[in-house]
Amino acid sequence: MKKNITAKTFTPIYDELEDRLRLVVNYQDIYNRVDFMITRNFILNLVPTAEEFMARHYGIVDFEATPQIETNDKVMSKTDNVNLELLRTNDDLLLEVNFSFDINSKHTILTLSSKSTTAKADLDGFMLSQIFQVIKSAIPYIRWGISYHF
Repeated sequence: MKKNITAKTFTPIYDELEDRLRLVVNYQDIYNRVDFMITRNFILNLVPTAEEFMARHYGIVDFEATPQIETNDKVMSKTDNVNLELLRTNDDLLLEVNFSFDINSKHTILTLSSKSTTAKADLDGFMLSQIFQVIKSAIPYIRWGISYHF
């Protein structure tokens, strides 16, 4: 049976050993934490899809990747690698991301799924764009041989 959690924080870091992005959801909540591993190929498909979704529903054409982003705690939290490693859970390969837009509330339900876990977050346009900004900021562009403006 799949574990279902409510995603409250998103912390992406590049895992050099795995050569993947690790998206840590709820890093401080050991009972509801999940470490999604995201492959290069998945990221290369996800970012343009997210940008298209944001443009269609929120009028946000592009979100820039910046090294440091200050946002509210619901979107991302500042951590250090020691805390991330101490509370590390089993890695789940991210297999699916779904965006569901509610026209009445103007919110999106973001659903992240692996074989064993589903994490959902109810986000407005600003928070959704912030999540993808921090994800893009963790991409090892040069190592993966991709442009900063893909």
